[in-house]
Amino acid sequence: MAYDPAEAPYAPFGLPKLGLRNYWNPILLSRQLRRKPQAVRMLGEDIALYRDGGKLFAIEDRCPHRGVKLSVGHCLYPGTGTITCPYHGWTLDGASGALVAALMDGPGAPIVGKVRAKTYPVREHAGLIWVFVGDIDPVPLEDDLSPFMADQKTFFTISAHVDYKANWRALVDSWPNDHHAPFAHRNSPELLFQPILPFAMTTVTSPLPDDKGITYEGKNGIAGADFPGLGRFPNRHWWRFMKPTGRGKVTGYQNSKAFKVYGIPNRLQLRLPGTVIIGRQSGEYCLIQWATPIDEHTTRCFNINSFRRLGFWREFYDRAHYYVWRRWVHDLLFSGQDKVITEALVPGPERLSRSDTGVIAWRKYAGKHARRPQNNATNTATRQIGSA
Repeated sequence: MAYDPAEAPYAPFGLPKLGLRNYWNPILLSRQLRRKPQAVRMLGEDIALYRDGGKLFAIEDRCPHRGVKLSVGHCLYPGTGTITCPYHGWTLDGASGALVAALMDGPGAPIVGKVRAKTYPVREHAGLIWVFVGDIDPVPLEDDLSPFMADQKTFFTISAHVDYKANWRALVDSWPNDHHAPFAHRNSPELLFQPILPFAMTTVTSPLPDDKGITYEGKNGIAGADFPGLGRFPNRHWWRFMKPTGRGKVTGYQNSKAFKVYGIPNRLQLRLPGTVIIGRQSGEYCLIQWATPIDEHTTRCFNINSFRRLGFWREFYDRAHYYVWRRWVHDLLFSGQDKVITEALVPGPERLSRSDTGVIAWRKYAGKHARRPQNNATNTATRQIGSA
């Protein structure tokens, strides 16, 4: 096999270009799929999504007849769960993929029942549409969700997404405390008036109790230092007048409200197949970012804001605060800085340093623990996928 410099950082860990297939991933906001079928690409596969009679269907976006995209077709027979190709009227069942009618061949066409398109398990949950593109029988969606998303009675979510022109691995590598935030985000609106985040920390990682990812924590960081021949970082700026809110006031996560009152064991989590949870010490909010591979050059990043349900007026405030402030200051501008940097990354060999401890830990964990056919045989008799 020819040497591929873009694969050099990931080949030892077995992290594939097109993502970890045997997991559920979000692909659209629920409101983005209405009556008309919609084309999506996910883990390199083209899929047509459509609704019929309150049910969701996901089918290979290619008619097996002459190859026309089914996403430009129609649900010609509402209530049957079928989709009809606009070219010759081939009509396929969205659940099984079986050809149920070839309209231009007439009733009783002999090819009916002998042709099939690939279908995909699909669910709707927390305002998102999820698809399982896998090589094994699908697990229940809840197996791949953290409690902050799975439990919609305790939490509610507000989500947005943006597409990165970058491989999914590069995006996820920026999440396990690689220390870029104190530098790359120091002038973002969210942090502009606060002291620079601590840097030069020691990153400590460990497997999560549910064995679905790692938790990470930075310890013993510094707030500033003199660099010989250069000067000091960070420079002292008068506008950084705010106190370090949420930093330095609580001694250890075990003394936080999130741990003591709500029993949340870990504030920072990086979970398979590629999602980070950044919680508050209050335990009443967390940001979930999810990297869904589109193809080897594109990743859809979901910002999923999860709020604890604390009554009508608190929910009203949380929603208003998101749309007035957090939506633009974080989901657009703060994440926009990550997008610019990630898209500027040139794949190739790396020289890692001590700031990459979390990156290495994530790569090792994901490569070893990713769900695969050979070590995750699923019994279809016990693994049933319910409809949302």
